Amino acid sequence: MKLTLNLSTTPSSHERYALAWAVPTAVIALAGLVLLSLLAVRNFREYRSVRRSVLESEQTEARLRTQEMALRRDLEQPQLRQVYRQAQFVNALIDQKQFSLTELTEKVSKLLPGDVRLTGLALSRAEKDRVVRFSVAGNDEEAVETFLSRLEDSADFADVAILNQGFGQEGAGHGPVIIACVARYVGGRAR
Repeated sequence: MKLTLNLSTTPSSHERYALAWAVPTAVIALAGLVLLSLLAVRNFREYRSVRRSVLESEQTEARLRTQEMALRRDLEQPQLRQVYRQAQFVNALIDQKQFSLTELTEKVSKLLPGDVRLTGLALSRAEKDRVVRFSVAGNDEEAVETFLSRLEDSADFADVAILNQGFGQEGAGHGPVIIACVARYVGGRAR
């Protein structure tokens, strides 16, 4: 006689529930694994391209540094040093000879009394000298004379000459006084 024994236990409801969800969970896990693998591959490719560009920029920087050092060595040669010093000297002379119309206007404005205004300013070059032509209008003759005396006393102007003098519309002594004069500009740069 043969006896068969069944030693297995009957599955509980939890075991049946877990078995039913095992396949979908495995599919979802497999899909997540594939997604993570694809992201890892993409990130690795991006890393390689960034690393390649960093290496290229480092090589370019090293090459430029080498060129800079070669140029510095060339500039350190005695004959090039002399040329560099001479160029600096010439540039310094050019800077000293520069002329600024705004500086000229500022110097003239400092000479004007409160009741005199500048109505015209012209600059011309006669040989080596700079000649400035002024037109000013003042409320009275004393204010214009004050401007002229300040102009004559100024270290920036020389050889002041009055070209024209007139009175405004209201007649002699009553209206504004208008004067046109010239002076040689001998001033340099404002310090």
